[in-house]
Amino acid sequence: MRPQRRRGRTRPAETEPADPSVRVQKLLAAAGVGSRRDVERWIRDGRLLINGEVPPLGARPGPRDRITLDGRPVRLRKAAGSREAHVMLYHRSPGIALDLKAAASHAAEQLRLPRSAGRWLAIQPMPPVDGGLEILTDDGSFAHRVSRGAHALTVDYVLRVRGALDDALMEEFRAAAESDDEPMTVIEANCQYGEGSNHWLTVTVRSTRPAQVRHWLAARGIIVSRLMRVRFGPVRLSRELPRGHSRPMTAAERADLMRETGPTGPPGPTGPPGQAFSGTP
Repeated sequence: MRPQRRRGRTRPAETEPADPSVRVQKLLAAAGVGSRRDVERWIRDGRLLINGEVPPLGARPGPRDRITLDGRPVRLRKAAGSREAHVMLYHRSPGIALDLKAAASHAAEQLRLPRSAGRWLAIQPMPPVDGGLEILTDDGSFAHRVSRGAHALTVDYVLRVRGALDDALMEEFRAAAESDDEPMTVIEANCQYGEGSNHWLTVTVRSTRPAQVRHWLAARGIIVSRLMRVRFGPVRLSRELPRGHSRPMTAAERADLMRETGPTGPPGPTGPPGQAFSGTP
């Protein structure tokens, strides 16, 4: 008879004590537990406690303070120098919603992401009806910085539209300044006219949501049947990334994105187009 092997205990994730100089919102966002807004909402709802009590917004927990969320202890990841956070590019199909509220392991399995001790966050996610390039990370500080500076980035959309689209309407669209009483900025728009009423539209915008583009065209009888994001600032969706798959953001892409979303970053795209999407996605 073979001797039974003793099952070793699973080693707990390495954690570090809270830095008393950092507010709880920033502390938990950097640990990938949730965004700063998530943390503020948890505090207001009484779900997040420090030493058993609801803390004030902006509380600075110390190394001996016990942080819990929904009654469970919050473990802070070890210092960033000992673990590199994940930043992934994901090619999402239109109509497939991002399920990032599930457990980290479940989200990783469904979206083909690396396993993470933290919570996955989507940076400026597309609406569920649309698709294309999504940027996912378990680094709350990175997500917060990029989201704050995203208004300065130019973004490329590729649309499949149906309707009576002509050069005059294209000129009107390029000069559009608002949609649904919200300001919009169309930097460039080009159309590949197809047979009949179906066409492909490539649009470059800034501080303009996909819904605004849809609504502006719909108000003029143009129906958008598909909308894909193919560029977010300096980061492009290449044809080498199939739908439903992800890849790590390169160090160069991350540096470019951080520079462009900084306080003095340039608003326009950088780098050569390479194998970026153009035309039919």
